[in-house]
Amino acid sequence: MPYLRIATQGGVITPDELQRLAMLAKKWALGKIEVGFRQDLLIPCTDSQRSLLRSQLMSEGFGVEEAAAVHPNIVSSLVAQNIFPQLSWLRSGDYLDILDEFTFRPRLKINLIDPTQELIRPLTGELNFIASPTPSFWYLVVNLSELGGIHVWPKLVDGEQIADWVQHIEKIWLENPRPNPSFEELYGVVSKTFTGRTRPIQKELKLTPKPYPHHEGIYRYDDRYWMGLYQRENEFDTTFLEALCQLCIDTKIGRLYPTPFKTFIVRDIPKETIYQWEKLLGIWGIHTHYSSLELNWQLPDAEASALRLKTELVEAFERLRIRTSSLSFGIGHRNAETTSTIVIEPLSTDYQRFRVVHSPDFYIGNTEWEVFAGDVARKNLPEILRRLTLKYYEQLSTDKKTSITRKTSGLKPAPTQRVMQCTHCQTVAELPLPLPSSYLCSLCDAPVADFVEVELEIAP
Repeated sequence: MPYLRIATQGGVITPDELQRLAMLAKKWALGKIEVGFRQDLLIPCTDSQRSLLRSQLMSEGFGVEEAAAVHPNIVSSLVAQNIFPQLSWLRSGDYLDILDEFTFRPRLKINLIDPTQELIRPLTGELNFIASPTPSFWYLVVNLSELGGIHVWPKLVDGEQIADWVQHIEKIWLENPRPNPSFEELYGVVSKTFTGRTRPIQKELKLTPKPYPHHEGIYRYDDRYWMGLYQRENEFDTTFLEALCQLCIDTKIGRLYPTPFKTFIVRDIPKETIYQWEKLLGIWGIHTHYSSLELNWQLPDAEASALRLKTELVEAFERLRIRTSSLSFGIGHRNAETTSTIVIEPLSTDYQRFRVVHSPDFYIGNTEWEVFAGDVARKNLPEILRRLTLKYYEQLSTDKKTSITRKTSGLKPAPTQRVMQCTHCQTVAELPLPLPSSYLCSLCDAPVADFVEVELEIAP
């Protein structure tokens, strides 16, 4: 199904803007809106609706992209202000001032991140600006795949000039590409052509592991509430969004925040109005405080096959009593934006065979991966994932991680081995070759005659 992508610069949209967007999606499309991974908004439509929908959106002043965005949305952790830990000097106005300086639409993926908050992952962009302990100055972490990994800019950059830094780096990187580029070369050329305000790095950048965050439910902080709204189908009905926005307007809430977890967060809800929000959710049948079985997932944008698989696995987890607390799952092929600890990669276009990998220490933020199962049939995924969750809980200890180590080598070549595999459920025999005649499959009890010798990737 086609869809159009709507920019919400920094992951911020006003109730008035979202209400107008919902009205347009109801009138000119299918009446649904999905939150994208980069805090943008997706409007599904039919082929016949797309052209007219696009013109209507543009006439209302919305930044519109096709499914594969040429100008990716700027991601920020502004949504986390006040409801998660934060740097003492960083305020909402600092983010908004930076965003206002972007009078152009970047072509690289830009992140503006407070490293102390838990909600928005820091290194999912190509140019990641991470607030430093020095007020108003930011680390710049470059994560361009052509440079072979992650590189920290040797100096802190002034937040007031972040848009200028992006513009100069894009001009050099995109308009004057070089064969076999290096980070040192990029840094040298930018430094010669742009003399932005910088400071020496006084403290090395360290990103400590964060748990999978709360992004759904109703929570109190100070004398106010914040609310995270989630839908199982990853789509919000536009009529509900219109009512949501009207309540925001009536109760003087000025901003709404899409999150990478396909939820909306409403902040700064006055405690005396919380009953109005309970009434809204009750009338529309909106549930809150879902199980982590459902919430701790990262899915591709507008991918129906991935959503169906997730629904199937969540039902299996509940049926088999598989605990997933503190774990997170992704479906799709890994890239710089992958933030899950376990990734289920489709090996076939029909979503029937998969590779299952996980970060070695089960912490979010690593790009080094271990293969747990190299080729798994769809029907056997619940059992494979059950075994993997057991591996996680068995390795838990009181030792604490001090920082996340970002590896740059990507997926290691997985070791291969000749093994005997069940032709029914693809379970690998637990005994070495040759198998005894009395051997039965540990999963489906198939006899040894139903095993074949194959070469598979295996977990180290």
